[in-house]
Amino acid sequence: MLTIRQLFMTVGAAVCALGTLMTAGTALAAVPEHTQILVYPGSTSTYINGVKQESQTAVLERGGRYYLPVSELTAWFGVPVKWQEAKGAVQLTTPSAFLEFTLAAGTLQINGGESRAWDKNVLLQNDRLYVELSWLKQFISYQAKADQELKRVELDYLKSGDSALFHNDAMPNVKPVAKFTVDKDSYRIGEPIHYTDLSYDPKGTELKDINWTGNAGVIFTPGLYKVSLEVKDSLGNVSDTFSRNILVKDEPYLDPFEYKVYYEPVGTYVKEEESDLRKYLRGIPQLKKDESKPTDRPLIVSDSPETFKGKGYLYQEKVNGKARLYADHVNGTDRKMKFAIVVRNPYPDRSVTIKTTNQGEVYPSIYANLIGNEATIGFLQNENAGMSDSMVLGPYESAYYKVMPDFYPGQGMNVLYDVETDGDAYFSFVAMEQGDTLKDIGGYPRLPYSGNVRGTFSVSAVTWDVYASDLTKPSSFAIGDGTSDKFVTGADFLTLEPSLNLGNYGVVYKIHIDKPSKMALLVLPRGGVFKGPFLVNGRIVQTPPSGVMMDYQGYTIIARTDGTEPSLDIDFSPAAGSAFPIDVILYPLNRK
Repeated sequence: MLTIRQLFMTVGAAVCALGTLMTAGTALAAVPEHTQILVYPGSTSTYINGVKQESQTAVLERGGRYYLPVSELTAWFGVPVKWQEAKGAVQLTTPSAFLEFTLAAGTLQINGGESRAWDKNVLLQNDRLYVELSWLKQFISYQAKADQELKRVELDYLKSGDSALFHNDAMPNVKPVAKFTVDKDSYRIGEPIHYTDLSYDPKGTELKDINWTGNAGVIFTPGLYKVSLEVKDSLGNVSDTFSRNILVKDEPYLDPFEYKVYYEPVGTYVKEEESDLRKYLRGIPQLKKDESKPTDRPLIVSDSPETFKGKGYLYQEKVNGKARLYADHVNGTDRKMKFAIVVRNPYPDRSVTIKTTNQGEVYPSIYANLIGNEATIGFLQNENAGMSDSMVLGPYESAYYKVMPDFYPGQGMNVLYDVETDGDAYFSFVAMEQGDTLKDIGGYPRLPYSGNVRGTFSVSAVTWDVYASDLTKPSSFAIGDGTSDKFVTGADFLTLEPSLNLGNYGVVYKIHIDKPSKMALLVLPRGGVFKGPFLVNGRIVQTPPSGVMMDYQGYTIIARTDGTEPSLDIDFSPAAGSAFPIDVILYPLNRK
């Protein structure tokens, strides 16, 4: 049994042979030709002008309807049939239209227009394609008669020598057709309007320009609005203008503020007037949450002096086991410097192994918010998960744990590292002269504390279980406000004074919402300039996607749920250069 592809390869060979004969002799002029064809459903015996021939495929009868095998149409009517391998489609060029049958999808295109289902006009049986007799007549224009007594179909066809040509090929400048539809007959105030472009070119030429007029995605004033569409093809032909009216009823759905919350894409920074933000997002209830603060990994923060004026030790601390190293500094000198984290083994008789299990770092830059954002992205994504970098220090050995040799005046840097040691190891954060080595830092001074955050804190992670499964009105929780979210405490290793981590820099928040209701999650800055990433169900969402946000000038949408998710998990760590507090607002979407 031949497949469709094999059948059309055979037909293609016959067509090529016919083309060779027509080229070789001038006697085959384009004159009308009358053909009478007798076919018998279920039989391959065919009579063409009284001469019996055997076809490869028989005509089918189904429920009183007759179906002609496409593979025989070239032999019977002289119309080209082609198998398009790339599309998995059969292409048929009739005198009045170009037809393309896509087998896998069961769809048909006429003159490159909109795809439509085959319905009962086309059959695919035993890997053969058939078209219904009376339906195909509109494209080939034969006369057909079914003789029930003789159980046969009589086809009478008058074809011209050029009938294999699709007549529209003689009209290269035929205009494209502009057309569109909308999803509803009318809309409420603030309801999304969805347009479907149905434009096409009868010749299948690519549409280059699609020009809309008045196609608003949403309308907030009732009335009748005209929308128009015009298209141009690659040959420069312009369609007639297609227009229709959109009715917006005087029935509220969403106001402009709510519409953005409901429909702006996740990750969008939505700018709003301060008065609107305070109206909708100020003074809303705080969500209940359960908090835990594991103490298995202390946090070591070096952020003072944030801007150093010369060489020296910025901070030091001893680690035995797990720890997180955090540093944020700016070169305030007039020359290029080095920033280094130096690690020392204090034991005279044993080695110490230091493993790095997570890191976030960015090389020096003048853009404070950028460096904090980029370092935090790397740390939250935990690209070292499942693997670790190790270094081994011999007795009394010191080495660079990390070093940034190109630290120009005015540039800042931010780094985070999770480390594990199998014994005591002293970590020193050092501002170094460009030409100095590890041998020179023994004589360096300790640089004095000058504000910001410096110290060793017992907590580097905060876990929140937030309850939002039955949300009915906008609610929120704050990060970095010092009241509902307490700042972690510790002590300065160098001065032995108590320390408070204002802003909780270096702390990672792990926020879990079980069975969240249908809602949008918004991040609203309240303390000043802000830029920072959130890891939402494993995907980074930057707030904002570019630039920075200011307090009460806008919000970023970091997630949207549909009420069917089992949970929502958010990781966040305050990025260097950003001001706090911020509000994470859970805005229900089930009121419409």
